Amino acid sequence: MSEQSLSFAHRGLRAVHKVVLLTLVSLALMLLDNRFTVVKNAKRYVATMLYPLQWVANKPVEWYEYTNSLFYSQDYLLKENQRLMEENISLKLNEQRAKLERKDLNQLKSLFALQQNGLNIVAAADVISNGKVSQSSRLIIDKGSKSGVKDGDAVVDENGLLGQIVATYPFSAEVLVLTDSKIVVPVSVLRTGMRSLVYGNSGTLELRYFPIDADLQVGDELVTSGLDSIYPVGIPVAKVLSVSRKAGTPYYRVELQPLANLYSSKYVLILPQEENLLSHSASATTASVSVTK
Repeated sequence: MSEQSLSFAHRGLRAVHKVVLLTLVSLALMLLDNRFTVVKNAKRYVATMLYPLQWVANKPVEWYEYTNSLFYSQDYLLKENQRLMEENISLKLNEQRAKLERKDLNQLKSLFALQQNGLNIVAAADVISNGKVSQSSRLIIDKGSKSGVKDGDAVVDENGLLGQIVATYPFSAEVLVLTDSKIVVPVSVLRTGMRSLVYGNSGTLELRYFPIDADLQVGDELVTSGLDSIYPVGIPVAKVLSVSRKAGTPYYRVELQPLANLYSSKYVLILPQEENLLSHSASATTASVSVTK
């Protein structure tokens, strides 16, 4: 008995025959669809029966598109929120910088106005440090002996007397703030002309010996009297905040507020002492006489 030959090819219609058969079936269905109402109704019923399957088949795609859109929208909103926050921070910083620049400009304008009012000025300087300790009684400025600054010169800002030079270096100097206990300033009441002394007292100012029989009111302004050779006359020093009688003494108890911005001024002027001013004037006069000769 001969063995049957093994064949892995499936017997059936050839591909060309299949194409021809399917084409004929399609043409027949198209003709039936156009000519017979029964076929149309059958198609409608079949479509109705298959609709749930189509709905179920489309849902994963819709869910995928919805989820993808949801995550995209959330990611977009998060990024947009971050961008707006960064922009807001940038705007706030720019606004703060603009405020500081306007403040510095106003200080410079006020100091320039003081120069135009006939004050004798050694130099204009920047405050570069508050000393070794925050809120200490000493400030460091960026002008020194090379700019003509000397120990004892008065220092003012645009509002009034700030302090006195106590140490000079070639390119910097130390300023003792007005409220230091080593400072004593001869003053007068601007409204009445009554003279007295203002003392620094470790962060505050004191008007210690102002007699109660003299006229002193809340809001009075104290200015330098010019009785010493350090502080030029007429520089604003302090404002009277409260006045009361000191028990058991013939003097007022007075609360004062410094008019200068002791720890927030950035620009200051150095004013020469009266004796330095006289020596400068004498030198200038001698020089002019020698030139005339």
